[in-house]
Amino acid sequence: MALKRYLLTISLLLLALTLAACGNTGKDSSSGSNAPKETEAPQTETAAPATRVYKHFYGETSIPVKPEKVVTLQYASQMISVGLKPIGAASHLLETTDPAFQGIEDIGPPDDINFEKILSLQPELIIAGDVEQDVYDKLSKIAPTVVIPWMDYDVFGHVQVIGDILNRQDEAAAWKTAFDEKLAAAKAKIADKVADGQTVAIYRVDPKEFYVYGVRNIGFTLYKALGLQPPAIVQKEIDKDPNLWGIPISLEMLPDYDADYVFVTLLDGEETSKRFETIQAGSLWKNLKAVKNNHVYKISMDTWLGYTPHDIEVQLNDAVNLLTQ
Repeated sequence: MALKRYLLTISLLLLALTLAACGNTGKDSSSGSNAPKETEAPQTETAAPATRVYKHFYGETSIPVKPEKVVTLQYASQMISVGLKPIGAASHLLETTDPAFQGIEDIGPPDDINFEKILSLQPELIIAGDVEQDVYDKLSKIAPTVVIPWMDYDVFGHVQVIGDILNRQDEAAAWKTAFDEKLAAAKAKIADKVADGQTVAIYRVDPKEFYVYGVRNIGFTLYKALGLQPPAIVQKEIDKDPNLWGIPISLEMLPDYDADYVFVTLLDGEETSKRFETIQAGSLWKNLKAVKNNHVYKISMDTWLGYTPHDIEVQLNDAVNLLTQ
């Protein structure tokens, strides 16, 4: 009797195990036929890096690949020329009525930068010109900062390097193409006014000094852009220094810097005006070729001292108007 009970118990246990196994198999089978199958996540392309390393005057800095919020202490015109308006700029860069500069926040003069103002603008990048190490260090605590010394490039070079920093090389090239077209039109207008071989000199009168300009500032527009020829003595100095700003001379040396055409600008002030009147009354001035032929053009320093893309276009138009009048 006990054996029968034992066998019955064993049989019931085996039956229960069999039913449980069938139930589990059915559940697994149902999951396999009706539930969505697991698939591997689709592979996506590796995202481009958000930053890149840029080498500049104070070393290497990790900067955004395509910055949009940028503050500049020197290169507002160049930024606008490549299609990006800065969110903030130094005061002297905003002294213009050009509508392209409207809406840019003033961060103060270069020698008294408002660091709190820059911080409030939350820039992604800061582009500076000639700043001391301590200023650079303060700026770098606000945002990645690159420093491009002003004298390292001419107008064309400034646009190119800013285009590179902002990853807007195509826009920089487009600006250069458009400028070259304007330049070609300007050259065509003066072609029959200034003959081949004729020279152009640029004088600057200060209260105590007298300068002959080289190839920067005023000289860039007349010599590098329009391709006019400086006096031989000036050209020799430009050959030695491609970034030549100017040469201080005594009035006794003026005949050595004579030219067929003369552009002259005066530093502001009554003292300068009186000195120029005295110079004009002297024989050294009266015997210049340009003076004898009425080819002397007095130009405004406010218009001609600037060295940005926007300044150069204004100067180009002024030069054409003067030479064709």
